[in-house]
Amino acid sequence: MKKFYMKQKVFSFGEKYNIFDENQNVVYHVKGKVFSIHNKLDMYKNEELIFHMERKLFRFLPEYTLFTPDGNIVATIKKNFAFFGGKLTITSSYGDMEIIGQVWQRDFHLNKDGKEVMSVHKKWISWGDSYEISISDDEKVSYYVALSILIDVIFHQDSNHSHSTHH
Repeated sequence: MKKFYMKQKVFSFGEKYNIFDENQNVVYHVKGKVFSIHNKLDMYKNEELIFHMERKLFRFLPEYTLFTPDGNIVATIKKNFAFFGGKLTITSSYGDMEIIGQVWQRDFHLNKDGKEVMSVHKKWISWGDSYEISISDDEKVSYYVALSILIDVIFHQDSNHSHSTHH
């Protein structure tokens, strides 16, 4: 089981953020333009581009595609309409996934074929309010970290959008 930590205020003002291991070492970093019409993100490990993420334009609800550096589609994450909270659909070349739990409260897990492959829990740890990401599939760690980033981006955008429409 691999564990990573992501700071709570992802993409609030900057265009870059980091994902840490349990020893506070940066393992992944993400650069991009978020909260604009052309949401595009690049995920790096050891300065090597490993994934490109892009929001599909002209969609009522957020939809992102995860690509390999050479442009092959790895996964699509769509937010579906729901009266209470949000529901996400993940289709992937690694198989379809189901999210179970409270995504809005950052306490959920991801199932593939009925088996938990990743969990995300909000944690209070010594270096700040963070999300702990636990991944049980050692062969696809980077992929699951990328999914957790996209899930977080979708829900941060949604909460920022709903706050801005009430003022």
